[in-house]
Amino acid sequence: MNCYKADPVSRENIRRFIRGLKRKVGLEYELYFPILPFVENVLPLLIPDFQFEVVPENEMGGKHGETYPSKNIMRIREDVYLRAAAGEGRDRLTIAHEVGHLFMHEDDSIALCRLAPYEQLKPFEDPEWQADAFGGELLASSYLIKGMTEFEVQEKCGVSSSAAHVQLNTLRRK
Repeated sequence: MNCYKADPVSRENIRRFIRGLKRKVGLEYELYFPILPFVENVLPLLIPDFQFEVVPENEMGGKHGETYPSKNIMRIREDVYLRAAAGEGRDRLTIAHEVGHLFMHEDDSIALCRLAPYEQLKPFEDPEWQADAFGGELLASSYLIKGMTEFEVQEKCGVSSSAAHVQLNTLRRK
């Protein structure tokens, strides 16, 4: 089986990075992370050659988003963008996930690999797991949601019930 393997990154390192990033842009204590204003207005300041494209659904097909970290390009399917703009949690997370790829995955940090039949990719080496963890932490930061219910996380952070569940479960496993 072919796979993509990233340099290992722990959830704790992702959390530290997110908190530093949010501190840098003045959003460290905001429960509701403004993902679209961040992508459209802040990322171009942090990454001067950053390009953000909203692409018609017929051009992207089944892909909701794609990111080319080495080129600083992020592409989001138009319907996903519109739902994220309307506050839909799943689509907000899709965009946050792509931001994760942008920050975490350069060409030299990901390799195409072939695993032996008995081998499994470790989650902390999986670029998709890493981007999911990044997106979840960006939108529902662990240090802000401690003691909250899933419903409170969903409502206050603008994430899906599934994302709220995952984020709270990561706190319980500490």
